[in-house]
Amino acid sequence: MSPRVSIVGMGRIGTRAAQRLLAADPDIALTLYDIEADRCEDFRGNATLATSAREALAESDTIVLALPREREIDRTLERFSDGQVTAPIAGKLIIDLDPPPADRMRQLDRAIACAGGRYACAPLQAGAVAGVEARLLDALNRPA
Repeated sequence: MSPRVSIVGMGRIGTRAAQRLLAADPDIALTLYDIEADRCEDFRGNATLATSAREALAESDTIVLALPREREIDRTLERFSDGQVTAPIAGKLIIDLDPPPADRMRQLDRAIACAGGRYACAPLQAGAVAGVEARLLDALNRPA
């Protein structure tokens, strides 16, 4: 069974990630979301186009964040001033393609772990994940 993956943020980085994942596995269950819905249109028929970030999170076990600023990450994960992630991410792998600075990244990692999820940044070091997730990440890390 193909993994279920959502990409949130369909700018240049998110679009390239979607193209790579579809090239690596045309049968992948891919869900896409961007606040500007028309950015997802080129993938209609090859991916599910979510109407909200929450829907994209609910659809998949692996969430790829391709967001330009930490503020957008916080909104997607429903992370407010107390620093806690309130979006339903228990059991999910969150992959950040454009991570914040190291100290903020560690805070985000802790917040995601407290919510029951796992956090990783791409490009990833070997051994960060295994199995299907490793193949997914290989596709994301592959040069264009």
